Amino acid sequence: MTPLKLIACDALVGVSRKPHPWLHPDVADLQRELARLDLSAAIVRHRQCLENFPYWGNEVLMRELAGQSSLLPAICLTPDGAPAGHSFEQTFASALAAGMRVAWMSPKEHMFSALPWCSGRLYAACAAARVPLLLEYPQVTPDELEQILTACPDLRLVLLRVPRLGRHRILYNLLERHPNLHVCVSSTYSVHEGLPELVANFGFERFVWGSSYPEAEGGASVAILTYANIPEEARRAIAHGNIERLLAEVKS
Repeated sequence: MTPLKLIACDALVGVSRKPHPWLHPDVADLQRELARLDLSAAIVRHRQCLENFPYWGNEVLMRELAGQSSLLPAICLTPDGAPAGHSFEQTFASALAAGMRVAWMSPKEHMFSALPWCSGRLYAACAAARVPLLLEYPQVTPDELEQILTACPDLRLVLLRVPRLGRHRILYNLLERHPNLHVCVSSTYSVHEGLPELVANFGFERFVWGSSYPEAEGGASVAILTYANIPEEARRAIAHGNIERLLAEVKS
């Protein structure tokens, strides 16, 4: 079997304020995980964006990823922008000029509404620049997702940590209604024959892959994709091709 090029889209580095004695998910540990699982690259968020301050966490992330060509930083955004002027437009333009290719947000953690009345400018900017926006499924309600995607149909939203709920009634309906909704498939979505059914129903272009680092054993995510009964073209697109295409289409 030809080795499968894998790009993890959901990595989170940074030690928690309540660290576990057996877990130290820093950049060095993530690099060891990439080597252990033979992963080509990872999109990386930083926990300091959640446990300290989002824009300081972005700075920490950029420092820690300096010189790490296999690790691509995901920039945390909020609707009010960085403290220097609290201008979202200026914050977004500066991040884009500095090379941002993927962003993420965490509305519950940062105490703002994900609905368009509060976050609409953020969605509009990401859509206009074709910047993929990562969002963990637990951070929003299904009704909020429906309103966001209806109001911002060009937004390339990538859902992380979609739970294992069998034939996911909510997810299937959202995928049917919103062609720019993407899903990161990892061990959190370890549904029996789940990935083959997703591909059979919706094609393979809107699915990317994640390792669930550092919360779960990455080998489970590798196995879900490697042994899924899907065409080889679909497997390689989900493993790396789809996210590479999304990143390449960003307008700087």
